[in-house]
Amino acid sequence: MRRVLPTLFVLALLATGCGDRSLILTVNVLSFLDPAQVSAGYSAPGGLPAVTVDMVDQTVNLLQGVDDVTDISSATLDIAATLDNQTGTATGTLLFYAVPSDTLSPFASVPIASIPISLTPGTLTNVSTRVSSVALAEALVSDRARIGIRISLDTSATPLLQSVQGTELLTQLLATVVTKKKI
Repeated sequence: MRRVLPTLFVLALLATGCGDRSLILTVNVLSFLDPAQVSAGYSAPGGLPAVTVDMVDQTVNLLQGVDDVTDISSATLDIAATLDNQTGTATGTLLFYAVPSDTLSPFASVPIASIPISLTPGTLTNVSTRVSSVALAEALVSDRARIGIRISLDTSATPLLQSVQGTELLTQLLATVVTKKKI
C-alpha cells in the first residue's frame, strides 16, 4: 500500500500537467538585440511640442517555425528601461514596436507598448510595464521579427536654444508566448 499511494500521486500530477497541450515559451528579446542598441544616447531640440527619437530598429530571429506547428493563445511582454537625462526637461512616451520582418518599418505600425516618461536634468527615470497583444505574438513567432524602440517627447519646457539629452538603457524585454498544438 505504501508503494501504491506515491505512484498514484505521481500519475495524478503527470495527468494534470498534460491536459491542455500548451507550449509556453519565455524569450529574452533583449539578448537578441545588438548590444550597441541596448543603450543609446538621445538628443532632442528644446521648445518643440513633438519630437521623436528612434532608438532601436533591428531585425531578429526569435521563434522560427513555432507558428508552423502551433496556434498562438497569448503573448505578454515585460518591458523596463532607465533614462539617464543630463540636460533639459521633457514629458513623453517610450514606445515599443514589434512586427514581422517583411514590414518596411516597425514605426509605421501601432506601438505594442506605450510607457509615459518625465525627464528632468540630472535625474534617472526608471519605467516598466507589462502588455499583452495578439500583434506581439504574431511578430514573435514569425520567421523574423523587426523590433523598434522610439521616444516621443514634448520639449516645450526646455528653451529653444537648449536641448534634452541623455542615455536610454533597456533593462528588460521579456516575452512569454503561450501556444497550443494545431489540430
